[in-house]
Amino acid sequence: MKENKLIAEFMNIEYGDYITPHYHCNWNVMDVVEKCFQEEGKHYVINDALLTINEEEIYKAVVEFIKQHNKES
Repeated sequence: MKENKLIAEFMNIEYGDYITPHYHCNWNVMDVVEKCFQEEGKHYVINDALLTINEEEIYKAVVEFIKQHNKES
């Protein structure tokens, strides 16, 4: 998924099928959430998704946050 590459770049992880966590299908996305909160930006999107306790919603919110963060950087 192209979003996993986006996340890997944000996390400073080399992107590849065997070494990159697949953030869209498990709770590995929580590591990304933690890094997002260390960055400047609009965290409310992630906050709202966390309240759903749904990994897919959290994943989508993280991708949205990173895209916005990259536009502003």
